[in-house]
Amino acid sequence: MSDHQDARTEDLMRRLSNFAHGINLAMAALPIPMTLPSTGEVSLIGDYLPAIIRAYEIVDEQPLPELQLAQATTALLHWITAAELTVGYTLSGAGHRADGAVLLCMAGEQHLADLIEFLVDPEGTEPPQD
Repeated sequence: MSDHQDARTEDLMRRLSNFAHGINLAMAALPIPMTLPSTGEVSLIGDYLPAIIRAYEIVDEQPLPELQLAQATTALLHWITAAELTVGYTLSGAGHRADGAVLLCMAGEQHLADLIEFLVDPEGTEPPQD
């Protein structure tokens, strides 16, 4: 791997880790809490990916409004797809895979932020956080 590809892979893994941390917080705050592995203690691809796929498979059982279920599902699916694109980038060096992973992390984090805002204030009585 080139130095550029190494640096880009490292950046992608950092982004995935940060996104995973937010997912862990949101999943723990659900009406039926889900506990996922701590990202600092496991391999993101080898250990965390199967756990998040399982969370994706069962998240629709949460007693949440349709919009919040969609936000949770979308955030999880964005993380899964970003992780798979990161693996593909690491193996191939194809820049479009790295670009896709970055965009999925960014979009997924926004869905996650909206979900967390609802979980913290389901009645919508708190002013928006900046």
